Amino acid sequence: MPGCPYFIANTFGHLLGGLLLTGISSENPLVDKIEKKPLTHLTLVLFTFFLIFALLYTETGPFKYLLFALFCGSTGQMLSGFVKRLQQENLLSNTLIIVGTIFTAMTAIGLLDKGNMLDWGVYLSAGLFGLIIAMIVTSFTTKTQKDADIAHLWFSRIIVVLFTLYLGFDVQILKEHAKMCSSNPDYVNESLNIYLDIINLFQGVGGSQQ
Repeated sequence: MPGCPYFIANTFGHLLGGLLLTGISSENPLVDKIEKKPLTHLTLVLFTFFLIFALLYTETGPFKYLLFALFCGSTGQMLSGFVKRLQQENLLSNTLIIVGTIFTAMTAIGLLDKGNMLDWGVYLSAGLFGLIIAMIVTSFTTKTQKDADIAHLWFSRIIVVLFTLYLGFDVQILKEHAKMCSSNPDYVNESLNIYLDIINLFQGVGGSQQ
């Protein structure tokens, strides 16, 4: 790998740093029960999406790392209520163990496999798009809380399956990028897709247990 020694290891280092920052932020919410304050929650969601696009189009350097820290911190704030509920129900440790096990397994598959998952991108994107549409439609059509809870449970299970596959796919993409790398890799952007896979997987696993 001329010009990019330890490409994958450095990417996972950035990933670990982002996840640790997210975890710390989720344990220290700046706004109590943010999910019950729609305007504040919407503002935070929009700010987080803005940071994703800013990261994608910002050159690597100190400012990009500042944006990455803000993004990970704001993601943690959005997850704070979810994390608190998992703690109250004694499900947080179990959720983290399951996510860690899935991540380890799919990373191994992604690194050891000969690229068989690289052609799955279109199907995974279609699955994600279909899931989003189904969630939107369901939110307007469910009439009782029981129906909403059942739908949430099934959506959480689908999210677990979908982002488990996305993890393997994105690790294989990372492996391909490592082969093509020549110099000055952007480890923040390289880690971003896997970071988002893990965050979605965490929410899916946690949601399927509640």
